Amino acid sequence: MSKLCTVCSTSVAKYKCPICTSGYCSVSCYKVHKSEPCTRPESTQKHESPVAPAEDKDDEEEEKHRLGADDLRRVGESPRVRELLECPQTRELIERVHKDADPVQAIRVLRQHPEFEQLVQAMLEATDSPK
Repeated sequence: MSKLCTVCSTSVAKYKCPICTSGYCSVSCYKVHKSEPCTRPESTQKHESPVAPAEDKDDEEEEKHRLGADDLRRVGESPRVRELLECPQTRELIERVHKDADPVQAIRVLRQHPEFEQLVQAMLEATDSPK
């Protein structure tokens, strides 16, 4: 059975805090969670395992693919990305990803839509630009 988000208690917790392992469902819930200090659970503090669990390895792999602050700034300042985001159809596709229980799969499916793929490519181009 899936656990609910520890912040909003309405959506399935798809992510975990790397410190306290509390589950959260979105960036906004993560920000709420991070607004208060958290600590590593007692059982984890006393019995550190030298081998990371598979789930932790998945988290580490996911972290490698996250955009840094500079990349996010370039995406936000990209004229092409801004132009594409003005299109109601593109915003509707993004909203579908946001509402989907499996956003990664939703993105895979939506990349078949030319409008969404244009946005993805514009975002990639913005992050590939010279720093």
